[in-house]
Amino acid sequence: MNYINSKLFFTQCIIQIAFIFLVLVFNFSNTTQAVIAGVFLCIVGIPHGSNDYLYRKDRTFLGLLKFLGSYLGVIFIYALVWYYLPLIALILFFAISFHHFGQSNHENKNVWDFISIFWGFCMIMLPVIIHFEEALLIFKSMLVTNSVYNANQYYPANFNTFKIIIISILAIAYLLSIFVLKKENKLKYTIQFVLMFVWYLLTPLLFGFIMVFCLWHSLQSLRHQKNYFTSKYNQSSKYFYLSMLPFSIIALLFFGCYLYSFNFNVGGAFILLSLITLPHVLVMHQQYEAES
Repeated sequence: MNYINSKLFFTQCIIQIAFIFLVLVFNFSNTTQAVIAGVFLCIVGIPHGSNDYLYRKDRTFLGLLKFLGSYLGVIFIYALVWYYLPLIALILFFAISFHHFGQSNHENKNVWDFISIFWGFCMIMLPVIIHFEEALLIFKSMLVTNSVYNANQYYPANFNTFKIIIISILAIAYLLSIFVLKKENKLKYTIQFVLMFVWYLLTPLLFGFIMVFCLWHSLQSLRHQKNYFTSKYNQSSKYFYLSMLPFSIIALLFFGCYLYSFNFNVGGAFILLSLITLPHVLVMHQQYEAES
């Protein structure tokens, strides 16, 4: 069964509706938002890429070492790009994220699938546009070391109107693409987009995006990985989830050390996320191609 018709999709919709109701009724403090987002990140957000090593072709221990070497090599090269060409690195981060988020949602096998990339684009750019001033601060910190940026920078009087127009165009364009390009499940994809869109309108930038990342991407990815692994290698779901523990724990410890040492620099955290995203996307795309 494909994702959009699965029990997971229905469950995600219920969870998203519940959270929309909660933020409408209760005024979540920054601490509450941080705790909720942190729990979701620790349970599904960070661990969802921890099983990449399971899909290597060479199943031997030497194969594992080769895989880890190539994985870390990609991370190292991308880190050099961030150091010397940060703008190029940021553009690459956006590009691979558009593709990756869209591929997991629409389960396409091709790199250039319009509606998939459009979903990934909306998933990332809608909160950026809605909270443009805050997002610009984060991008500035990612591009310029020790940058000093005026949070009260002047924007034209009609800037908010311009944002509303851009947001409306994006929303209408995506919904139209669903009805034109999708042969099935038009209503379900519409409901999914509307729930995400409403959530973004109601929540701050980081809290809103982290929850969407965990709920609408990480859970999808885990489901797909589990189904792929258990069918291809004839292993149990229990084995799959237990296999997540070693690298999940390592990643969580590393992230915890980063938080302790740098007091959660948001720009730095997104750079770290990008470093592990690139090799993860390469592994996942190979997985989707293998199924085609």
